[in-house]
Amino acid sequence: SHPNIVTIYDVGEDYEIAYMAMELLEGNDLSRYTSKDNLLPLPEVVRIVRSVASALDYAHENGVVHRDIKPANIMILKNGEIRVADFGIARVMTSSKTQTGVVLGTPSYMSPEQIAGQKVDGRSDLFSLGVVFYELLTGEKPFQGDSIATLMFNITTGTPKPLRELAPGIPDKCAAIIDRLLAKDRDARYAQGKDLVQDLADCLTP
Repeated sequence: SHPNIVTIYDVGEDYEIAYMAMELLEGNDLSRYTSKDNLLPLPEVVRIVRSVASALDYAHENGVVHRDIKPANIMILKNGEIRVADFGIARVMTSSKTQTGVVLGTPSYMSPEQIAGQKVDGRSDLFSLGVVFYELLTGEKPFQGDSIATLMFNITTGTPKPLRELAPGIPDKCAAIIDRLLAKDRDARYAQGKDLVQDLADCLTP
């Protein structure tokens, strides 16, 4: 239970059909704000990313890694509140290694270790949030490819186009945060979501 995570009221099985009852969300996901002609203002993007980082910090503290952070799984409600949804492929961290040969998640937002089928932890979610952050600011994904194989190669070895080339007005502090989130080496990323929340609080100040 967290203000930025969709509330689950009940789960169960009825007539051999599994069900999950959750709060009704009135609003839209962030997909509509990832195109160059419909980007949100920088302060609003930072507010959204802070809310998601707070939600992920809570989930990680409780031993759960989401594994599919992307714009379609982040809702902005009519009253402006943010909800992280669809923990459908989430795993507890102690058993979060994927099955051999099975990669779960949405390719464009996966971390290098997720693509490799390695055990993932909260830092993988923060990498995915970095991809979302980059896309909300620029209207472009940091890693692209004309095939899944090329995309995965670029995620594991490629360098994104410098953020300031696509969004010249972005403060240096924000650019530095995204660079850290998108580090190939998970040890170079934020260790916890709450550390990201704190840096985001300061990134718009001169």
